Amino acid sequence: MKNNPMLGAFTVRIFIILSITAPGSCEWMGSTCVPNGVELYLLESYETVESTCQIDQSTAELQKDPLIKYADFLSYDSCTHIFKLSEDAKKAIENMEHAVDGVAFGVTADDELIYTGYFWPAYSSLICNWICIDPLRVNQGNELRVGLGYPVMMEGWEIPDKRNDPRILKIFKEDGKLVE
Repeated sequence: MKNNPMLGAFTVRIFIILSITAPGSCEWMGSTCVPNGVELYLLESYETVESTCQIDQSTAELQKDPLIKYADFLSYDSCTHIFKLSEDAKKAIENMEHAVDGVAFGVTADDELIYTGYFWPAYSSLICNWICIDPLRVNQGNELRVGLGYPVMMEGWEIPDKRNDPRILKIFKEDGKLVE
């Protein structure tokens, strides 16, 4: 039997197309996936706006690996802005170094940076006009509350509130992790 060069070229093209498109698809062999979901990274570097705590998001550079992976977010309450965390995530927060002037982080949805903020411990006497999480609260039920400003939102502060960004809510809702 004679080999058909056209059939061979066609087979190669189909194989290449399937190799490129199938692994990136969220439906493959009957299973679904969340590409990377919502993750929290510490920032490798960043710049602030003028003399504020506001992080210029265009300068934010994430560390290579997330501090909190998607699987470690057990739930997110969109009314109270509280993340419920796994034991592994709790330990990661407990084991990080805390600073009175904050440790910068970024929250991503499917690898896109949505918002930035600081882990700002409650023992700090400094104020911050940006998104803050008190890392010491993780001991209270494995929860992190994402707040606007530290110690509280003060009059005259303008902090863009992206805590309930639709991309974040969509991911949590699709996996049954959203508390409304």
